[in-house]
Amino acid sequence: MIGYINEEGCSIKLMPLLWCLGFGVLGGQDLEYYLRGIIGKNPMEPVGGDPGWNLIPEEQNGETIYYAWVDEMMGLEPNEGCYDEITVKYHIRKGLENVLKEQPHRKDEINRIFKKYDL
Repeated sequence: MIGYINEEGCSIKLMPLLWCLGFGVLGGQDLEYYLRGIIGKNPMEPVGGDPGWNLIPEEQNGETIYYAWVDEMMGLEPNEGCYDEITVKYHIRKGLENVLKEQPHRKDEINRIFKKYDL
């Protein structure tokens, strides 16, 4: 697992996305810390951090495409990729479900996030 993201059985092409989400879905004090920028598309919120990752939403032809980048020093190959919104939201939801398994007291908070971001 990368944080709360289970990468087992996933294509190597998904690794940059899953790495970013491993940090983006932390299950820390504020579950929305990165989600507000990533899927909330708030330009004033962060979409990346240490150790060297970004998951940036971009509008292309009326659709949101997410560009994932992981610093080369992490040794991830490939270290970047582009993903559609359905794929990104699916893996965010799975990560939050994993948080819920370990932190059941956050059920209301996670359900609110599911509704707010249509996960």
